[in-house]
Amino acid sequence: MASNSPISPGAVLALGSALRNDGSWPMLCFGTDCSPFQSGWSQVYALRFPDDREVSWAFHVPAQTGPSLTPKTVAAVVESEASMLAKLDESGFRWSPKLIHYDAGHDNLIKRPYLVMSWVHGKSLEWTNSAPKPQHREKILRQIMGIQLELAERTKVSRPGASTLTFLTTVVDGKVMNAAREVDKEPAPGVRDCLIHRALLRYVIHKTLEFEPSIFSVSHGNLAAENIIVDSDYNITGIVGWSSARALPLQLAFRLPRFLATKPDSPNQLAPQLPDDLPAFAKQYLQPSPTLMADRHFVRLYLASLAADHDQGERASLAQAMKHVLSDLDVNWQYLIIEACFSKGLQAWLADRGWLLLGTKGHMASLADFPPEKIMHEAEEFLREKGTGDDSLREAILKACDS
Repeated sequence: MASNSPISPGAVLALGSALRNDGSWPMLCFGTDCSPFQSGWSQVYALRFPDDREVSWAFHVPAQTGPSLTPKTVAAVVESEASMLAKLDESGFRWSPKLIHYDAGHDNLIKRPYLVMSWVHGKSLEWTNSAPKPQHREKILRQIMGIQLELAERTKVSRPGASTLTFLTTVVDGKVMNAAREVDKEPAPGVRDCLIHRALLRYVIHKTLEFEPSIFSVSHGNLAAENIIVDSDYNITGIVGWSSARALPLQLAFRLPRFLATKPDSPNQLAPQLPDDLPAFAKQYLQPSPTLMADRHFVRLYLASLAADHDQGERASLAQAMKHVLSDLDVNWQYLIIEACFSKGLQAWLADRGWLLLGTKGHMASLADFPPEKIMHEAEEFLREKGTGDDSLREAILKACDS
C-alpha cells in the first residue's frame, strides 16, 4: 500500500503535462515540489503552466495509510468528490473549484488515485475572537450566508418519505446494529448510548420544517475557516474541501457552519478525562463566547432582512428556514447531537458527559440522566421498526437496556 510520503515531483509534472495534452510542461509552485499542502486526507500540489500568469491547477492526492483508508475507501472518496464537483458545476454553483480530471485507480503516472481541480486564488480565512475586524467579520458572514443559500437553491431536490428524523434515525440505527453485534467487545459507545442518541434525535429537528415530500440540498459538511478562501479585501473567492459534501435534509444543510459552532475540535477534547462538575461543565460548554454570540446575532439579523425582502423570491423563504434553525435556544446542543450521528468519537464524548443535557435550555434541561423506561421504549421501537428475527440481536439489545 502506498504511503503518506510526497510522491515524485517529476511524476506530478509529467501527469500534469499529459493531462494538458499540448506538450506544455508545468511547474510546481508555493514549495509544493518539496512539501505539498495538507487538505483533509489529501496532499495538494500547485501547478502553473508557462502560458498562465498564475497557478492553474490544484493536484489532490489522497493519503493511503491507516486501517480506515483502504484502497477501496480512497477510491470511493475520489469518486464521490469528483461526482460532487461535477454536480455543483452543472448546477451553476459558482463557489466550488472546477473539476479538471480525476482517476480513482492506480494505473496512471503517479500510481495513485488523484483529483485535479482549478486553483482557488487567495488564502484561507483566519477566524478567531480577535480577527478579522468587526466590519470584515460582517462582510464574511453576509457572503457565507449568501453562498449557503445559493447552494440550497442550486441543488435542492424533493424526496418523498425522507424526513429529517427518518434520515438521522437511519444513520443511528446502523450504529445500534453495529454496537449490538459487538456487545462482547465493549465498544464505545455501546448499545445503550446509541439508543439514547436515537431518542434524542426528536429534540434536534424542527417539526415546522418537516414537509412532504422533504427538501434535500447539498451541504458542504466541513465549512471551517481553512476551507473558506478570501482575497486581501475579505472577498470570498471560493470554498474548497468538498470531500465531506453530501445531500442532506434542508434543516441539516442549514445547521451552523463549523466556524460558528461550539464543538470538540482537538484530540485533547475528545480524550476520556471527565469533568468533576458535569452540570457546570455542560452549561459552560454550551454557552458561546461573547464574540461568537455577536457573530450569530448578526447572522440572524441578516437572514431576517433577506426573509422580509419579497424581491428575494425563493431565497427569502430559504433564509427564513435557515434563520429558524439558527435561532433555537439549544442550537449548540442540537449541532453536537447531529454531528455525533456521523462521528463515533463525538458520540462517545457526548455519552461520557451525559449528552450535555444539563446544559440545555429546553425541557431536556432537568434530566441528569436519560430515564431507563425511555431507553427501553426506544429499544422496543427499534426492534419493531427493524422487524428483525435475529433472537441473539434482540437479546443483546434488551440486555444492554437493563444494564
